[in-house]
Formats: sequence, structure tokens, C-alpha cells
Amino acid sequence: VLRFHAQWRRENPTQGTKGDLTAQGINYWSLMDEPNVDGKENYVILEAVGRGHYVGCNLSVDNIDPTPDGLTWWGEGDDMIFIDGEELPSMVGTGSEDYLCHAWGMHPQGYLFAGTSVYEHDADRPTRRKQTSYRFHILDPVMFTRSLKVTIEHGHANLQNNDYSSTAYWYQTEPHAPFPPLPDAVARRPRPDR
Repeated sequence: VLRFHAQWRRENPTQGTKGDLTAQGINYWSLMDEPNVDGKENYVILEAVGRGHYVGCNLSVDNIDPTPDGLTWWGEGDDMIFIDGEELPSMVGTGSEDYLCHAWGMHPQGYLFAGTSVYEHDADRPTRRKQTSYRFHILDPVMFTRSLKVTIEHGHANLQNNDYSSTAYWYQTEPHAPFPPLPDAVARRPRPDR
């Protein structure tokens, strides 16, 4: 019998692998050839042990990276899914927006299995740099027999320092691995809009 599970996580801020690019005078877009093959520093959406299938997630990003607008974008982070203890992921995407079923940036629409609930370019909130999207693998479940690790880069090759949070949804056999502890109530609050 598979049981439904849901788990919330947050990393605030994620740690860019090269630190503050702006302070160092490095243009983010000049680092697009920077490799990230193993996903070790990726933001973790889900880590499960047992047998089951991944249903999907909600992913929220508050783009607080100090790099000036136009010189950075959180959405270039690739998804990497490790199935049954793989050292290297068998499922690797081409960008956060692609994993979330968007293309050429994020869009404000919401659909049945993927979409946006908070749009980063809201005309009523021009300084807000927050995005919340969802992706549900109802028609394309990710099955696992021993373990599953679902991750996503925070910016290309984990170069950005942003506020990431997510809720993962999956079915699996019991017992499940212990969930990581939740941060205290203050640390769970969203950052105010700028």
C-alpha cells in the first residue's frame, strides 16, 4: 500500500557556489558554460527512501540575489532527479522554467498540471521578484523502488543566493525516512515584498 506524503522545505538563502558575483565584478551570463554534473549543491525538493512515485511540487523563489536585474535570472537552474541511489541523475532538465512547463521565461498562466500562482513580473507590484509555480507528474509519474532525490539548481550551476521553498508530494510505502526538522515560525515567514 502506498501512502500520500507532503513535505515543505526552505533554504534561505541558498549559497551561490562562487559567492556574490556582483561584489566580485563577475557577469552571471558569462558563466553559462560553468558545469554542474553531480548536483551536490542543488536545492533539494525531496529526498525519499522506500518504494513509490513522485507526484510533483510547488516551488517558490524570492530572487534576492544581489546581482542587478537584467544581469541574472533564477530560472536557468536545471532540475536533476536521482532514482534508486544513482550517483549521477538519470533525469536532467534544461532550466527551471522548462521543468515547470514554461519556456522562454515564466508566464502568469495556471493549468491543470503546471503553472504559476504568483508571477514575478506582476504589473501591480513592479519591485516584487517572487515566483511560485507548480508541476504535477500525474501523467508522467517518476517511479522509484529504493529511493528518490529531486533537486534543482539555484540559478545556473548554483551560482545564485536566493530564498527557495517548496512542497513536494509523493506516494510511497511505509516506513518513510524522517523529515528534516522545520525551521522555527519566524524562519518560515515569507520575506516582505520590496
